Amino acid sequence: MSKKRKYDESYVKYGFCCMKESDDVEKPQCFLCGKVLANASMKPAKLIEHLKSLHPENASKDLEFFTKKKAQFSKSGTLTKLGFGIPQKPLVEASFRVAYRIAKSKKPHTIGETLIKPCALEMVELVCGLEQRKKT
Repeated sequence: MSKKRKYDESYVKYGFCCMKESDDVEKPQCFLCGKVLANASMKPAKLIEHLKSLHPENASKDLEFFTKKKAQFSKSGTLTKLGFGIPQKPLVEASFRVAYRIAKSKKPHTIGETLIKPCALEMVELVCGLEQRKKT
């Protein structure tokens, strides 16, 4: 297993903040363009290379500029804040298991919409309540 690098607050001066994924892996995210780099790229040399090649106009800016940009970025609605996060593994696993059982029974895939989804919604209503059912 490869070594997981840790985020350092000094990376702000290169235009990067820390983004944590669902499996607690820290990745550098450029708050100038929003691009997320791999954990292996969490080295000052790689971050500087990104800054100079994609944002040369900001390469000579001071730390105050980058801290303001980071504050603006964290206040803005990112995809994860809007509900478009990385899907959780148990949810994907459940979906795959249902699809597998449909395929194994040699039924058309539309049975998932006509039979399985209404049953699943009814189960959610019974277990979690009517509010949770309305969310889906």
